[in-house]
Amino acid sequence: MRVRCPNCGATFEAEEEGVVECPYCGFKIKLGEARDFMYPLKVQKPRHFLMSFIRLQSISPNDVDSKAQILDQRLYYVPFYVFFVEAEGSAHHGYISTDGAGRVEFMNYIVVPAVEGFEELINYPLPAKGRKYFERGEVKGELLEKKVHVEDARKAAITTVEESLKKEAKRYYHWNGVNVSLSTKYAELEGLVYYPIWKITYKYGFFTCRAYVDGVDGRIPYAEFPISSVKRFVNLTLSAVLLLVGALVGKALVGYGITAPLGSLGTALIGAYPSLKKSLRIKGRASTHKILDEVKEEIMPEEEAFRFIRQLFRKL
Repeated sequence: MRVRCPNCGATFEAEEEGVVECPYCGFKIKLGEARDFMYPLKVQKPRHFLMSFIRLQSISPNDVDSKAQILDQRLYYVPFYVFFVEAEGSAHHGYISTDGAGRVEFMNYIVVPAVEGFEELINYPLPAKGRKYFERGEVKGELLEKKVHVEDARKAAITTVEESLKKEAKRYYHWNGVNVSLSTKYAELEGLVYYPIWKITYKYGFFTCRAYVDGVDGRIPYAEFPISSVKRFVNLTLSAVLLLVGALVGKALVGYGITAPLGSLGTALIGAYPSLKKSLRIKGRASTHKILDEVKEEIMPEEEAFRFIRQLFRKL
């Protein structure tokens, strides 16, 4: 019979039932039994990992570690469905035309939380090694029982793959609008994995943020953090400068008719809007394994903006 190793993903032939050993990684597999696994807890102090990660964010306050107050810190063993997904199809520009279609394909593991409230952990990359067969007596936190039906989780896995292929095609083909049509999409359930996740709620000033810390290796699947008031002030200053320049240029062009100053002021408003919008944001989001809404690029002014402001202050 054909067997896929739940530890390393390799496939091999097994001639009989019982316990077989993967010839590639040495993991012992119990054939014909429930495929429930777990990872042992290794991270005992998640605050250190969380604050170290937040300090690395260039738009976070410098004193977040010393001033952050932990409000709630709980360890959960979160159940994940593990699917091996194979998908292939085509990507093309727009939703109707198939001109210039390119091939897309995916073949890898996708994990989907089997409970609600942990949607940020869909497709979280679990470690390739370290899992063992589930033993309830080794659970050191709150064990969450699965609530999401396996078919709903399967649909979520396929949707995640489709969105991933869309983003990949958009980067590769440089298209503004991308549609992906999958001719083949198959998700095989490999088992259920209970994974230790720390859920933390903390307060910084007036802001309350939440985050997850990986209980195995200290990675941060998802974290909210306050944005430095200095960075927000820089964006506010930049937008004010752009509006001022637009007003001054518009005043100088009054003699050329009403259209010229209105055009100048309108251009200034369009240019100032992104910086003004950034200055009003008070929270950022980040993750160790993916970019969330491009927060850093969205909020952090470009280096050219910093250079312009520094030169302006020097002249003043």
